[in-house]
Amino acid sequence: MKFYCDGNNLSTAANIVSKALAVNKNIPILEGIKLNAHDNELTLSAYNQELYIEKTIPAEVLSEGELVVNGRIFTDYANKISNRDRIEIEKGLKNKIVFKIGKSSSEINYYEIVNFPDLGSYNDDVSVKIKEKDLKELFERAIFCVSLNDNRILLKSCNIEVKGESLEAVCLDGFRVGISRKKPESKKGIFKSVVLGKTISDIIKILSDSEEEVTVSRYNNTVVFDLGHTKIRTSTVEGEFYKYENNLPKTVKTEITVKKDELEECLVRAGIISRENYYNTVMINIEQNVMNIVAESEKGKIDEYIDCNVSGEDLKICLNNKYLQEAVARIKEDFVRIKFDGGTRPIMVEKMEGDEFRCIILPVRVV
Repeated sequence: MKFYCDGNNLSTAANIVSKALAVNKNIPILEGIKLNAHDNELTLSAYNQELYIEKTIPAEVLSEGELVVNGRIFTDYANKISNRDRIEIEKGLKNKIVFKIGKSSSEINYYEIVNFPDLGSYNDDVSVKIKEKDLKELFERAIFCVSLNDNRILLKSCNIEVKGESLEAVCLDGFRVGISRKKPESKKGIFKSVVLGKTISDIIKILSDSEEEVTVSRYNNTVVFDLGHTKIRTSTVEGEFYKYENNLPKTVKTEITVKKDELEECLVRAGIISRENYYNTVMINIEQNVMNIVAESEKGKIDEYIDCNVSGEDLKICLNNKYLQEAVARIKEDFVRIKFDGGTRPIMVEKMEGDEFRCIILPVRVV
């Protein structure tokens, strides 16, 4: 095997596939990245028994072949030579892969291909096509609500489902629910799958703001994200996802519209004190078109006032400041709408128009 490639392309590809490297699996082959040089392309791939990623880059292939290198060492070295336009890589003697840059050369041990998995076969009979930037935003507006530490695997997962004309992603942690929707370019079959939140977080890091289409396919117990140059396969999570609709506010007793930037600034300042109390709580009072946010602990008190448009009853409610702040941050528009069903029921944070984003937050009970 011998080929030439661009250092930046190699580094980018190594960093992408390294997200699927196994950690502490005690299986050396799964700690590796497979290199496959063929047809003037170099394909890098990695697999950790839950996630498979492959990335293809252009290469000048003089001699085809494939092998597996230690993923961590290879990625670290590729990052150090990312500024080089032309790198020569050749399979050497004594299980060494040789890098040549000008007059310099380096060697890294490699393994022969033994039982290293591949992407496998799949079809797009059940699939959606969506713009890459839309898929990225879809996941970003839901994943912040996924649980990080809960033992219940469904709370650590993301439900991806076609509902009507929209592709919907939902995450929840028992205290809040993030609901995100985007209209796909096309859809086939009945698409519904549950994927680990950690996997979705890794996919977000790979996605760009491109207008190119991504095909998301469900095949047996796997989901495949096909970006063309990059393919990601992950296993689905078994079990029926929670029916979040049961937590949607049944009635709206108070509704406010507030400037997003002003609300964020108030919540950030209140957070200086609220993070010092046990539940990171703020008390919110709404009356006469004014929203009063109070954070108090043994270390101090912050009293914030912000103008807003109020429809309905006056209200007093205690909320987790971090949860409210994170929900508001997902809205890119100038104004935020918040709906309340009294002071003891879940609230809903949403965009002014449409249903692309909604976040349900449970109030904190004050003893």
